[in-house]
Amino acid sequence: MRKFIITIFIILCQAAVIFSQTMADDILGYYLAYDPSNGDKAQMEIYKTAEGKYEVKVVWVENQNNSRQIGRVQIRNLTYDARSSTWKEGKVMYGGREYSMTVSFANDGRLRARGYLGISMFGQTQYWTKERELRR
Repeated sequence: MRKFIITIFIILCQAAVIFSQTMADDILGYYLAYDPSNGDKAQMEIYKTAEGKYEVKVVWVENQNNSRQIGRVQIRNLTYDARSSTWKEGKVMYGGREYSMTVSFANDGRLRARGYLGISMFGQTQYWTKERELRR
């Protein structure tokens, strides 16, 4: 009986890890974002690094004058917090300054990306729309 209980416990722990990882990877893919400073559109790709963290890079820009941004990693070091269903501890460079970043899903399914300096109350939120494929 004791072996049975231990086996069930191990299976439940493994299932929790797998379920948590699946939820964390829900963020992966392409998203359409708007630059708040000028209204330009850009497509961002969220991917997972070998270290298990999430990064965001620019893969398409509407304004070809900004084509040098393509391939640039905008957000680094996002880690998934299963308790809050939020990706935290990210860093983003914007306007020559480094900001902290958290990402979560809004109720309408869009991605809520919040950059802030110091505390989250002093920041800016953008909403990104999920896209099926890379724009060309």
